[in-house]
Amino acid sequence: MGDTTADAGSAGSSGHGAAPLSDRTFGIARRLWGLVYLRAAMYLAAGIVLFANPDRGLVWVRWLVGGLIVAQGVLLTVEGAPTRRPGRPQGAGDEVSWRLIAGVLSLLAGVLVVVWPSMTGPVMYLVVAVWACAAGAVGVIGGLRGRALRTASWDWQLVNAVLWVVLGLVMLLRPPSDVPTSAQLLALYLVLAGAVLLVGAFATGTRARDARKARPDGAAG
Repeated sequence: MGDTTADAGSAGSSGHGAAPLSDRTFGIARRLWGLVYLRAAMYLAAGIVLFANPDRGLVWVRWLVGGLIVAQGVLLTVEGAPTRRPGRPQGAGDEVSWRLIAGVLSLLAGVLVVVWPSMTGPVMYLVVAVWACAAGAVGVIGGLRGRALRTASWDWQLVNAVLWVVLGLVMLLRPPSDVPTSAQLLALYLVLAGAVLLVGAFATGTRARDARKARPDGAAG
């Protein structure tokens, strides 16, 4: 709940200075920043709504949380869509791949939460917990792989994935006893994750812009 492409991220991570960033890579990165900002806004908005209305009932929480997970799945799938090009370095698609996997998991979990007509509170908590643990584990692997590849955004992606895992473990080991408590727990997670996404995307965008400015005149492609 948790992100730019690996080739864009690695552009600013070598040595003490920023490496040149091509126009094509910068354009791809800028599109992905927009998607991450959108996810951050969705998280923050949903978290605030849940904090303000924790006792609206199970059906309302199901639709809000399920719809949010589906929307996140769509955005993660778009972010993780393969964009391989000839000459792309080996391993550069790893960060993209983990987003695609997390996006598919999110779509499945969100649709299940929304369309299961007789879903009870404990079952919803279980579905959300398993989804958070699974998607978070995929994100942690992707973040660690990004660290090994020295991508610029691995740090906040890893923090965001760890938040997913923590949410899932808390809901599995200490399931909420009522709907308002679960709504407040989810709201807290959404606000924290939204803040991480917002700050991380801004920091990564700043690094990439600095790397693009460092590009020698005439370098493009």
